[in-house]
Amino acid sequence: MTDLENLFNYYDFVQDDLKFMIKSRIRLNILSSILEYPKAMKEIKEENDLSFAAISNNMKRLLEENMVIKVEDKYLISQIGFLKLYSLMDFLKLMSSTKKFEELWLNHDIEGIPDFLLEDMGALEDSELIKANYKDVFKPYTEYSKLLENVNEIKGVSPFFNPSDVDLFDELSGKGIKIDLIITKEVLEQIIKTSKIKEIFKDLKMLMDKNLSIWIYNKKISVAFTVSDNFLSLGLMNDDGTYDQNRDLVSSSNDAVNWSNNLFNYYLSKSEKLSPLKITNYLFK
Repeated sequence: MTDLENLFNYYDFVQDDLKFMIKSRIRLNILSSILEYPKAMKEIKEENDLSFAAISNNMKRLLEENMVIKVEDKYLISQIGFLKLYSLMDFLKLMSSTKKFEELWLNHDIEGIPDFLLEDMGALEDSELIKANYKDVFKPYTEYSKLLENVNEIKGVSPFFNPSDVDLFDELSGKGIKIDLIITKEVLEQIIKTSKIKEIFKDLKMLMDKNLSIWIYNKKISVAFTVSDNFLSLGLMNDDGTYDQNRDLVSSSNDAVNWSNNLFNYYLSKSEKLSPLKITNYLFK
């Protein structure tokens, strides 16, 4: 991320533009109104239910700032206006996502999300935070299970693994669903230490011969998430190192799915694929 010295330099350089953009909702309405094609003052007025005086005064300022161009009796957004508007939209989405899900980011470990994706968390703005309550303590997992009913592929990163999930993987794999799973060495060792280990590894090997691929990530993982072709499900570790099973961030927006695919690829690039032979080696170490 940008160090503080550069951050303050950036602020000094763009503060006038930033203040100009966020000071007036009317200016944003005007820019949004002419984003797709040029419009006359009357059209802008009718779309936004504004007075001619309000539009005229702010249009004058936008023209002075070179954010709008006038061609005959119509106005269109300039390239500078277009770039500034979309930059502001990205900023507002990031701030909205930060505020909307404050209870998730607060007192949770976000180190598992790399800096370049923290800066792009506005992509999660359309998400929903699913929370357990005293009436339904399993609500996050129940909602997660429903999401898995209509998927074509699954990619997951997890700092933990429940052996009972083998049945779930078996069911999904039987439907022809491709599963990519990234876990840590510690998780793999936990699996090895569980009861009925031969049956579990027999099932895992069978699944890996079909549609399941497993990778080993050799460092700590402090985020757990699943991304499919149509949804994201993300959870975080508490500050004390335990996983928060009571909160799950869920989204079906394209932006969120793309964001989580980038997060998965980040972990994938640092992971080693696990073959059935390597599983056998782990088993008999």
